[in-house]
Amino acid sequence: MQVGFPEEDAKTCLNCGTSLVGHYCHSCGQSSHIHRTLGAWWHDFSHGVLHIEGQVWRTMAMLVTRPGELTRRYIAGERRRFLSPLALYLFSVFLLYVAYSVLGGFGTFHPPGTQDAAMELRAEVAKVDQRIVGIDRERTAAVATGRNTATLDAERAKLVEQKRSIDFTAMALGGGAETGSGHGEHQEQVITGWKSLDAKIAHAIRDPEFLLFKMEANGYKFSWALILLSMPFMRLFFLWKRGLAMFDHAVFVTYSLSFVSLLMVVMILWTKLAHLNGVALLMLAFPVHLFLQIRGAYHLGLISGLLMTLIVSVMAATVLLIWIIGLLALGMAH
Repeated sequence: MQVGFPEEDAKTCLNCGTSLVGHYCHSCGQSSHIHRTLGAWWHDFSHGVLHIEGQVWRTMAMLVTRPGELTRRYIAGERRRFLSPLALYLFSVFLLYVAYSVLGGFGTFHPPGTQDAAMELRAEVAKVDQRIVGIDRERTAAVATGRNTATLDAERAKLVEQKRSIDFTAMALGGGAETGSGHGEHQEQVITGWKSLDAKIAHAIRDPEFLLFKMEANGYKFSWALILLSMPFMRLFFLWKRGLAMFDHAVFVTYSLSFVSLLMVVMILWTKLAHLNGVALLMLAFPVHLFLQIRGAYHLGLISGLLMTLIVSVMAATVLLIWIIGLLALGMAH
């Protein structure tokens, strides 16, 4: 059997077999024009890249300048013109991960020298011990003369608790402090009463850089959780507004988080490559952008837009805190 090449204009779709009407398959969308030249290959490649780039740049431009209109138009059905919120979010998070990994974020983390820190804490414990001994002497004298010792007892209790906290930190750093018993034995410290959790806290204090590394890795993997955490809040805040679906809030949240990710990329480039100051001013772009997006996407007036911006900003801070606590728990879990 002779094996040939497909004709340039096939009668049926060579991808799905559907009879063709026109130059594109109405079933799968493939073109009827099939070719095998390098020039045609380059045409397809450049068309695909430019089409994708056009979609990306159009979406990003509107995300920065007209975020409310972008959100509203995508929800209304203009899906082919703009990059989907989730695709843009994944793209922006990837850029943030690359920028953070290559340039190191806004600042370089330097963990303290554990041995030096432990020695300083032991010296601090010694001072507290001396003060406790002094209070014990004062109390003995007060009892002998019949004076009230309530103030001395309260101060001693505070010092004992302070010593206990410092001693735990010193022990976690690898240099357990003296307990004051005179035998140099280490006292088992309890923070939460849960032994396994206390051990993980001690390990985190001993090696904070490793904990930070695991939080960064988990932050990239679980960045999508920010969307899921934010959506119920948005639903709750806009119960008063009719005609909204959870999909609408998902689009809003995802585009907003995409802008935040891109803003952080700009801030990293601003500080690491350009070596410029004014990062705090760049951070003001978030509430301004949030106001423009909320007002445009939800058709709000000036006052209601400002009020909802304040409410959503508090929600964003709460969601971020919950997310960071989750990352901390994951980082300490193993």
